[in-house]
Amino acid sequence: MCLLNGEPSYSENTGPKLDGVPFFVFDTAFSALADTLFLPYTITMQAQKGSIEVN
Repeated sequence: MCLLNGEPSYSENTGPKLDGVPFFVFDTAFSALADTLFLPYTITMQAQKGSIEVN
C-alpha cells in the first residue's frame, strides 16, 4: 500500500509519546545534558593525546 497517493492525514503525528510528551523532547534534553557533561572531557583528552588513528 503506497501512502504517498493517499488522502492527507488531519491528525497530529509527533511520533511516540510518554505521558503525553513527545519522545523528541526527552531525546533533545538528554542529548544536551550528555553533551554538556562529556564534551569537556572529550576535548581535554583529545588535546592531551591527539586524534585517534583510523585504519
